[in-house]
Amino acid sequence: MGSPISFSLKRNISNLNLVIPEWFFIDPKADTVRTEMDPAGYKVMKSSGVPIMPILSNNFNREFRSDALSRILHESKKRKAVIDNVLNQCLLHHFIGINIDFEDMNENRDEYLIQFVKEMAQTFHAKGLLVTQDIMPFNNDYNVSELAKHNDYLFLMAYDEHSSDGKPGPISSQKWIEAAVDDLAKKIPNEKIILGLGAFGYDWPAKEGVDPAVTYQQALSRANASKASIDYNNDTYNLSFSYIGNDNVTHDVYFTDAATQFNSMRFGSQYGLAGFALWRLGSEDNRLWKYYSSNLSNEGIKNFKFNVLENVSTTNDVDYVGDGEILDVLNTPHQGKIHLQIDSVDNLISEQQYIQLPSAYQVQKYGQGTPKQLVLTFDDGPDDRWTPKILNTLSKYHVPAAFFVLGLQSEKNLPILKREYKEGHEIGNHTFTHQNIAEISPDRANIELKLTRILIESVTGHSTILFRAPYNADSEPSSMEEIIPVALARKHNYLDIGENIDPEDWEEGITSQEIVKRVLDGVHQGRGNIILLHDAGGETRQPTVDALPIIIQTLQKEGYQFTNLATLLGKTKNELMPPVPKGSGFYIMQFNLVLATAIYWFSNFFYALFLIFVVLGIIRLIIMVTLMLRERKREKNELQNFIKIKDFPLVSIIVPAYNEEVNAVSSLKNLLQQDYPNYNIIFIDDGSKDNTFQLVSEAFVNHPVIKIYTKPNGGKASALNYGISQTTADYLVCIDADTKLYPDAVSKLILHFLDPISGKEIGAVAGNVKVGNEVNLLTKWQAIEYTTSQNFDRRAYSNINAITVVPGAIGGFRRGAIKKAGGFTTDTLAEDCDLTIRILRAGFIIENENRSIAITEAPEKSKQFIKQRTRWSFGVMQTFWKHRDTLFNKKFKGLGLWAMPNILIFQFIIPFFSPLADLFMIFGLFSGNAAKIGIYYALFMLVDISISVVAFIFEKEKPTKLIWLIPQRFVYRWIIYVVLLKSFLKAIKGELQQWGVLKRTGNVKDIQLAVE
Repeated sequence: MGSPISFSLKRNISNLNLVIPEWFFIDPKADTVRTEMDPAGYKVMKSSGVPIMPILSNNFNREFRSDALSRILHESKKRKAVIDNVLNQCLLHHFIGINIDFEDMNENRDEYLIQFVKEMAQTFHAKGLLVTQDIMPFNNDYNVSELAKHNDYLFLMAYDEHSSDGKPGPISSQKWIEAAVDDLAKKIPNEKIILGLGAFGYDWPAKEGVDPAVTYQQALSRANASKASIDYNNDTYNLSFSYIGNDNVTHDVYFTDAATQFNSMRFGSQYGLAGFALWRLGSEDNRLWKYYSSNLSNEGIKNFKFNVLENVSTTNDVDYVGDGEILDVLNTPHQGKIHLQIDSVDNLISEQQYIQLPSAYQVQKYGQGTPKQLVLTFDDGPDDRWTPKILNTLSKYHVPAAFFVLGLQSEKNLPILKREYKEGHEIGNHTFTHQNIAEISPDRANIELKLTRILIESVTGHSTILFRAPYNADSEPSSMEEIIPVALARKHNYLDIGENIDPEDWEEGITSQEIVKRVLDGVHQGRGNIILLHDAGGETRQPTVDALPIIIQTLQKEGYQFTNLATLLGKTKNELMPPVPKGSGFYIMQFNLVLATAIYWFSNFFYALFLIFVVLGIIRLIIMVTLMLRERKREKNELQNFIKIKDFPLVSIIVPAYNEEVNAVSSLKNLLQQDYPNYNIIFIDDGSKDNTFQLVSEAFVNHPVIKIYTKPNGGKASALNYGISQTTADYLVCIDADTKLYPDAVSKLILHFLDPISGKEIGAVAGNVKVGNEVNLLTKWQAIEYTTSQNFDRRAYSNINAITVVPGAIGGFRRGAIKKAGGFTTDTLAEDCDLTIRILRAGFIIENENRSIAITEAPEKSKQFIKQRTRWSFGVMQTFWKHRDTLFNKKFKGLGLWAMPNILIFQFIIPFFSPLADLFMIFGLFSGNAAKIGIYYALFMLVDISISVVAFIFEKEKPTKLIWLIPQRFVYRWIIYVVLLKSFLKAIKGELQQWGVLKRTGNVKDIQLAVE
């Protein structure tokens, strides 16, 4: 409900005791009744409880048809069918009766009409329903005496004294009304007469195809716009004025107002009529409602306050002037003031003077082209998928168009916006974020328009005065939601570009064939010159893209010409898109362009990078799972081939320590529980500043298995080399002083070196490190990481001999491999990683033993964690740089072709940019692409999480731990980001070798497990 009728109905329904809507029509093709109920209007009426009596009319498509009506009146079966149809509808919807409005009947005899009314009355009265009929004044075609016998009431249509197709004159002069009532009252009782009040006007001369009827507000708006003086005739009580229209023709406007109806109702009240009926709702002067339901008889009028009629409020009505689909608001609503003179004898309004004319919205419509001129317009773009295709089609057929762009879309597609202008198309403002202008604050609306205009100016060097409001592109808006954007456009010196041909190509599931049909139907019906399509929005614009060439080719063959808005308006393109003058503002705009361009390329770079990371992650996941499955199969086969060992060579367990007084003694006691029959323990205190050496010495003095040494501080690599030098064992197991081993850990490692069947020269074997102090969120996150990024990866890498780190927490080595590789070195902070790669380069094989489990203490505080990880990260950077010659080098096989590229991409590049994925997602929520970015982000997260899920399955870890993956991905990633930044800074300024001194808590419990 957006028409003036609906506005008035909603506002004034409480003043009505009956509503008579035009809902039933004689169908001239089928000789039946067509029902056209307004659902919104019906809802308002039903909710208010007002009785409803619909009209049965022979008016079809704005023309009273006598042919079908005559056939119905003359045939009893058709009469009965129509009456039964109408009755059933009235009963179904609880209407109180029917109003018959048959005009221009072209009947020579009245008996058939009387028979129809009689039969309808008998049928309706039997059901307790009313029958009424409309009668034109002074019309002898109606046998009113006979009709009154069957009708409950007759409505005297006391208006159209001068009809729209005749000469100008009063709509319903007072004396003419009185004469019409007198004439009818001679034939029927007064109590059966309802006086119809004409609340409208006509603007003569009537133009073909244009309704000459005007509402009260439209009449006042036209008088206001033309500065015409309104004359209230104290004889007819009608109003009139003249003005010269845009067609340079003198127009005569006659209309009625509340004073006209007041005087008519005063007369009818004294006459004793049954009541009054207003024609037509929505066209009336709102002052009418101040007395419409009042008693206006001589007795009732005594206390009436005439001064309430001197203020004229505005309404939501819209008055349109001119023709075309381009809109400009001439007047906005304001109240009016009227001076009244009262005839104190008869209590009539004898004179009134419009001191200040009230007005509603008055909208100038212009830009009407010839019937063969068409303009293509596209909303909601530009879009990187669809707009280029549309531009290609337009270019192919040499067709111009107008693109109403969104600022947000334009920011993301700057090259396309440039292309639109460069290829000669007009560009209009469609707001920044596609907000409904009528529903947001004026300040927000100003920002929406300003930002988009600035962007257009910056990119094209031209401004724009073209505007189309989102959701409200209609060329004849009738609601406040539709008219407010037009008024706003005028305020900002825009032209509001409407349209009359809208195929609604945005509808979900619409086909290209349907779009073509709707457009061609609109064009062939002559609805207008402007066609609305969309080059963005929704899931797809493919139907629009497919329909466009068909529309163009079909209409061009039919002789239609596609032109631009400038042609319709008789202007140049530069007038619609004026150049930005080269002043200080111009250079500011150029700066804005540089900034917008930088943002565009920056966002596109990260978008592309984001997709690359997703693809790389998927590829890596597939490869890693494949390698993992192959390795598991190989491990099962080798386990079956291992023979029982008879000779057990000496194995030395090397334990370097620095400031490990909390864990050292406990860790050594744990090592004494190993089930390997021939081993010793070499403990090296590397110049600890705490009581590490003292506590260990006291606990294990003269112990036959444990040898205790101390030396000046030189770093972990130095301590490991020193320990190795103190033993003659061919096989070494190096562990950290905070680590505790499962009892069979050493046996499982050494088994790989002693297998005589494999024939492989094993240089080292990596154990499986797990976190033993899952006491808080940080350590839980580290436990997940150990299972995925370290143990899972190492197992997969083992399949292609590409393990890059035998962990310092637990690793088995062949003494000869260490010697050939050059021992532990001090030129990196990742001595374990560096040695592992050097062993690979020396030609040895490095294997993984997942059953050899070590439990380590992970940092429990973020500060300690960052310190540890910065050392690790920087050490890996140093090692990567040291061995950069192996990158993509086929000579080094798995190391060069997989392990080293993996370090570069998945340990440095992706972790460095990964936090930006979170920012990318957050910004996307406010960019209009929340759904699209959400999908990509979810995919990114899914790939990231899938690795952990797969790793947990293979490691047979408790799946409940995975619940911590969600917060890990949002918080842990940023901590790693800080670590990488710190590492990069250290790499820039250099770093000396040092121990990673961490504060120990001793929260790793003793292991109480039986050896399998």
